[in-house]
Amino acid sequence: MVKTYKLHKFSGISAGIILLILSISGFFLDHDKWSFLYTTTFSSVPSHILGADKRLYNAYHADEKNPEHIIVGGYRGLFESFDGGANFSSVSSLQVLAIVAYDEKLYCATSDGVYLYGEKFEALALQGEYITSLSISDGSIVAVEDKETIITLQRDDLKPISRSIVKIKKSKLQEDIKLSRFVRDLHYGRGLFDGDISLLINDYGAIILTFLALSGYLVWYLIKRKKHAKFTRSLIKTHANIFAIIATIPLIILAITGVFLDHPSLLGKFMKSVKISHSLLPPVYDSLQSDIFSIDYDGKVYKIGNRYGIYRSKDLKEWHLENRGLAYKMIRKNENLYISGMGAPNRLFKDNKYTILAGTPHMYKDVVVQKDKVRYFSTMKGEWNLPKFQDITLYSLLLALHDGTFFSEWWVWVNDFAAFALVVLSITGTIRWYRKKKSFKNSF
Repeated sequence: MVKTYKLHKFSGISAGIILLILSISGFFLDHDKWSFLYTTTFSSVPSHILGADKRLYNAYHADEKNPEHIIVGGYRGLFESFDGGANFSSVSSLQVLAIVAYDEKLYCATSDGVYLYGEKFEALALQGEYITSLSISDGSIVAVEDKETIITLQRDDLKPISRSIVKIKKSKLQEDIKLSRFVRDLHYGRGLFDGDISLLINDYGAIILTFLALSGYLVWYLIKRKKHAKFTRSLIKTHANIFAIIATIPLIILAITGVFLDHPSLLGKFMKSVKISHSLLPPVYDSLQSDIFSIDYDGKVYKIGNRYGIYRSKDLKEWHLENRGLAYKMIRKNENLYISGMGAPNRLFKDNKYTILAGTPHMYKDVVVQKDKVRYFSTMKGEWNLPKFQDITLYSLLLALHDGTFFSEWWVWVNDFAAFALVVLSITGTIRWYRKKKSFKNSF
């Protein structure tokens, strides 16, 4: 009993602050749609993370007739340059998730519906809805609301044609997945159940961990000062409760998956080499109803990209797997459909067949075609003219705190220690709680 107590105490005191940072930052990062994460900015931060907002850009458009005219969209808003990117001006602070050029017009998928940008930035349709993907054809605007609902509108009068939830038959969702994909899905709150349930489980774990870290430090302080004995006993009972015991399951999952994600160079090859049979996967993999990463509609056939691959349908009812590998983005340029892969190869769909796009940046976010030259927009590779800021968003600050880059590259090992301590705290805490409950029952 004493050894368990000492181990629990040491783990909590040594790792509690780190766990508190991870729980609070993780909670907000899971809710990356919240606008205040991008409108709240900080300038007094370490210089090495000042460029962190670069990763927040989602779309890049360069005018074919005037290459000096550049429009860039991202979570910080929409920005425009008329001098080749030397200077940018802000057009809107709405989150811009995609820009689709069609018929010399720019359609923008935003956090407030679909917008049209020509002489001015104006609301077009679906205001109040969070549009995560967009496709334009001759007669239709096809938008995806929050990675789940496909909304089709007539392009000329914006009348709704259909609003559909993707329901793929279970028999067509029998794919095995790599361990690397499963680890990410679990850690990011999309690996157990469909909809927001997995995310809410993560939220529950983060909230309980925040409470346990704060109350644990307070109990330790009060015991050390030997004051307020009655309040301290009450706080100890509150600290050790059934809700905390339930939270140990998601917390252990988050701790273990976090360690794997901390070391992609060390563990990446192993995770990609291990495949998990579909029969062992949680319920979400039998549905993938809220899993539309990208969409394309050429006027005849709908294509969606989810974590299994590209599915096609003519009527939004019957879906068939057409190409394997998570399609992070699908970008149509005339007759060519460019597919950006996430943990999967980049591909090109042309002349009714898929070919691998070798040598292109992983998870590129847009495609720019100028004078028959194709460039793949990636914030990780290549030289792109982008808006520059002397501050960073709250989102980027929280991400830097969560992955440790705020402090140093070696901070991942500190996070690893905290993850190990969390597993120890979960086990020892459960043991101590069980023993106290058993002792209480035996006293009657």
